[in-house]
Amino acid sequence: MASSFGQEMLGRLVQDKKGKELGKLTDLVIDVSNGEISELLIRCADNIDASRLPFPLKDGAVAIPSTEVATFGHVILLKI
Repeated sequence: MASSFGQEMLGRLVQDKKGKELGKLTDLVIDVSNGEISELLIRCADNIDASRLPFPLKDGAVAIPSTEVATFGHVILLKI
């Protein structure tokens, strides 16, 4: 069962620190030991080569550690 918080977050725009669009949030990975978000999975925008990003790919999405998130609002802004 999906949580309402999780459903609200999916599809949000993800940008780098310069405001350039990287893609959209497709899923959240939760650390079950502490209940915190450990990774954000994003689908890259068409003009972004995911293989050039410094993050691993998981099932076609880029897995960004939550420690790389600067702000988490209507737009998710990364530190990079």
